[in-house]
Amino acid sequence: MKKIVLALLAVAAIHTADAQKIKWDKGDLKVLKGQTQLSTEIIYENLQVSSMPEEQFLKERKNRDNEEKAGAGDIFANNWEDAKKTKYIKRVNDHVFSASKKKVTASENNTSATYKLILKPNNIDLGKGRYFGTKPALVDFDITIVETANPSNVVAHGVALAVKGEAKAPKGSGWIPGGAGAVIDASNRSQNFEATNRVAESFELLATAIGKSMK
Repeated sequence: MKKIVLALLAVAAIHTADAQKIKWDKGDLKVLKGQTQLSTEIIYENLQVSSMPEEQFLKERKNRDNEEKAGAGDIFANNWEDAKKTKYIKRVNDHVFSASKKKVTASENNTSATYKLILKPNNIDLGKGRYFGTKPALVDFDITIVETANPSNVVAHGVALAVKGEAKAPKGSGWIPGGAGAVIDASNRSQNFEATNRVAESFELLATAIGKSMK
């Protein structure tokens, strides 16, 4: 029992640290405490990827990948746009919900919510996906909380810099018998080969810290 309590305290400390990495210049996450609804939005204006404007990055990456393998660049570009439309916002909503112990329902255009969370990724370092020595994605976020009914009223604003995105096997999976732990670890590592999966993990980490604070 003592070990379980210590483990839970360690997890709580980790998520508290995550929340503290947000540097606020106005208000903070306390404004969301006790809320059971949250409206969410992600804005991609003026996004920089790999130290260049997103449009330039996609053009160069598409051309390069297509030269290496016909159609690969087109697939990358399509996956990139699809992730912006669906994957990232879903990760945010799902992990606010789960991190709040299912007490907070987060969704786009949630008119029942008093507040709206607006995330704006400014800079994305895609990192690298490989089985060994994976380099996580790093995302700089601009975080704004406004009144849903009056978006011009900003109640909190801050930034979270270099939020890491990397799929990892659950701690302790190496002790699972029959090689299942190794399978879990390999599965998580394989997820890192897709760049948008690494970026999605950054959104997930930030959403988890926000959900924890609302619990």
